[in-house]
Amino acid sequence: MQEARFEMNLGMMLRRNARHYPNKLAIVVGQDRLSYREFNQRVNRAANAMLAMGLNKGDKVAMLLPNSLEMLDLFWACAKAGTVIVPLNPMVKGKDMVRLLQDCEARALYFAPDYTAEVEEMKLELSLINPERFVSIGGDNDYVKYNKLVANASDSEPEVELSEYDHYNIMYSSGTTGLPKGIVHSHRTRVMYAFLWGMEYGVTFDSVVLSAGNLVFNGTLAFMFPAICAGATYVVLPKFSAEITLNVIQNERVSQTMLVPVQVIQLLESPLFDKTDLRSLKVLMTLGSPLAVERKRELEAKLPGVLYELYGLTEGFLTTLRPQDVMRKPGSVGPAMPFNEFMIMDEDMQPLKLGEVGEIVGRGPTLMPGYYNNPNASTDALYQGKWMRTGDLGYQDEEGFIYLVDRKKDMIKSGGISVYPKDIEEVVATHPLVSEVAVFGVPHPKWDEVPIAQIILKAGAQIGEEEMLNWINEHVHAKFQRLHGLTFVESFPRNAAGKTLKRVMREAYWQK
Repeated sequence: MQEARFEMNLGMMLRRNARHYPNKLAIVVGQDRLSYREFNQRVNRAANAMLAMGLNKGDKVAMLLPNSLEMLDLFWACAKAGTVIVPLNPMVKGKDMVRLLQDCEARALYFAPDYTAEVEEMKLELSLINPERFVSIGGDNDYVKYNKLVANASDSEPEVELSEYDHYNIMYSSGTTGLPKGIVHSHRTRVMYAFLWGMEYGVTFDSVVLSAGNLVFNGTLAFMFPAICAGATYVVLPKFSAEITLNVIQNERVSQTMLVPVQVIQLLESPLFDKTDLRSLKVLMTLGSPLAVERKRELEAKLPGVLYELYGLTEGFLTTLRPQDVMRKPGSVGPAMPFNEFMIMDEDMQPLKLGEVGEIVGRGPTLMPGYYNNPNASTDALYQGKWMRTGDLGYQDEEGFIYLVDRKKDMIKSGGISVYPKDIEEVVATHPLVSEVAVFGVPHPKWDEVPIAQIILKAGAQIGEEEMLNWINEHVHAKFQRLHGLTFVESFPRNAAGKTLKRVMREAYWQK
């Protein structure tokens, strides 16, 4: 008997919502407010313009854009045209950006006018991109203009046959430990994001979902899929600020949002926080790096019952700590999400017992098929071809809740002892004058490595470095956790996701 088979793709959900709920508010970006009908028409024009340029199913379409309406157009236009969208991190510059564009074999580049000079420098090295496929989103330059391109295109549905296993996009890893790798996601894995995040975070037709971070970051982008697929209202901030975020939550009656820890801290320290009506908020999800336990307690006291903590990789393994467990298991990142599985493995890839620290290895329906054009890296990352090696160290308790210990590459080897920076950071974060802290290892002639810290103080805080160092070393739990130095800084080096780049901090010491 021949079995019937139905295949999903992302574009069909936008088409569905435009047909059944044409006047429902779909998109809010700055002053722009679009219904599902209006947004779908824009997307169709962008998709048909791609096809008219000679782009074919599977061709890579790169974009170098800030959060904007045009960025959303392109995410969904590629979902309908069958092209593969590649959002580029604007913090990557020069030859590294050329390498990414060459690596993904981009056939078109859409860019904001602020990047015109960079495009001029790169274009001669991008032989796969025809001159008419460098598309500028406005600006005073000689490139093809986006508005003109889409104005001449049809707003009818593109006729492209798609499979759920067709590639939909390539996300370049944030590069906290080196040059980024191209993480491939199919229509199927992105639909799975819609199902899993919609189920876990309660995204429905009546939801208002806010993306406050940069959409080149997978954690920010991922909330878009359940929002649009559910027919919710999706709000995007062009640029994050604590005050704007708080005002938008209040004025738009936001129900779900995702913030990285540094953004949560900025909200908590904003003088507007206690004055803002945040009662509409049902989910404040944090991810990217662990939120200090002290900050969890502060947020739970001020805004109880809304904090979710997600741990996961862009490559596709996810856990969630729900509000009822935030204070019950404050050091945990939760159990695996539905349909996700994990193991804790030793150096020989043998499973460890409860409470034993090893590498977290996981899988689930959002798992990438592999890294683009990088089979060796794919083989290294995917144990047995189906388990993602996270590179993170952790252990599980008797209920299967995961506790992160640290990144393997951030662990400090001091006199033969493994020192985990996160343990020290949790202690430092309890000091009332500390806003953020980063602990990392530096060379030492006797101990190989020793821990030091960089600290951002809260606004107006007054304390000397020596006094702070003495306080920390009196409060850490073991002698080998004592800091050998610290400095106060105004900011940390970060990637587009808001993650602290300890690699950059360490470089200055290791190069001496």
